Amino acid sequence: MLCWGFGQLGGVPVPIYIEISHLHRTATFIARGSISPDELRAAAEQLLDAGVPHYAKLLDLSGAVINAGLAEGIATLMRARHTDKRGPMALLIDPGHDQFARAFAVTQSSHRPVSLFTSLREARNWLAQPHDTAAVPAATPATPEQAASKPWSDPQRQAVLIRGTRRRDLAVGRRNRPVN
Repeated sequence: MLCWGFGQLGGVPVPIYIEISHLHRTATFIARGSISPDELRAAAEQLLDAGVPHYAKLLDLSGAVINAGLAEGIATLMRARHTDKRGPMALLIDPGHDQFARAFAVTQSSHRPVSLFTSLREARNWLAQPHDTAAVPAATPATPEQAASKPWSDPQRQAVLIRGTRRRDLAVGRRNRPVN
């Protein structure tokens, strides 16, 4: 599932982007610009409603400005809604603007493997490694097509565009690109 939430930075819309791949058991959260407490809470609730606490999560906060005081409130919201095992969380940060990410990582470190990165490649590699928490078994074995797919693509994903209170389903298709 993909969804967009919109904030404002100088009058220009700035997205919060969430993509959830049930096939690969991953969730990606990307925030850009100044994020309000309501936008952050709504995005966290979107992840919680999807029921993905055991999925590996990549949070790209490198381009976001988020009040560090919100970290404990978001962590409390997440703990109250799910007591399941939690998957690893990689936070992609900008070292000069990482107060929220560091405060949030501290709230998560006793519940899941969590690490901060300045490189997307390193974050993805870290998430791909096995971690100490036991993984939830997959419902069905992977098909040969699923096994051959790239780890960060999911041709079966669903998409939703959210603007304010309006929602619209989007068609998400596979791109036909030549293989080099």
